[in-house]
Amino acid sequence: MSEINPQFMLRALELAEEVRHITGDNPWVGCVIVKDGIILAEGQTHSPGQPHAEADAIRNAEIAGHSLTGSTLYSTVEPCSFQGRTPSCAMAIVEKQIAQVVIAIRDPHPQVNGEGIRLLKEGGVMVTEGLEEQAVRGSLQAWLEGFK
Repeated sequence: MSEINPQFMLRALELAEEVRHITGDNPWVGCVIVKDGIILAEGQTHSPGQPHAEADAIRNAEIAGHSLTGSTLYSTVEPCSFQGRTPSCAMAIVEKQIAQVVIAIRDPHPQVNGEGIRLLKEGGVMVTEGLEEQAVRGSLQAWLEGFK
């Protein structure tokens, strides 16, 4: 496993901020995929029905010709666990053999809220929660208010 580096989560937060309020009812999420300390790809959540940040980053890594096996994915919010307008990001992460996922916060959506983490762990992915949690909560405060 690679060493967890807060700079990658802060970069994911910058990416999330770039798409603030253009993601419809989805949170604005940023994602960075790293291997051997080098960023392979970045992603952001798009408008509803379009790729989430994790799927966007995976696609960008594959377009660039990178193998994701053994990589670490940083995401500001827990990857989604269910097929909705888009496929499950958690399942895509498992399928791509990403070794480690680092998230800032759990997704409070009732259909996710820990389910994405459970799917990742069941798929053999190491999960770390809480990196830069306060910064991400601050960014997503308006969206998180909808789940109180």
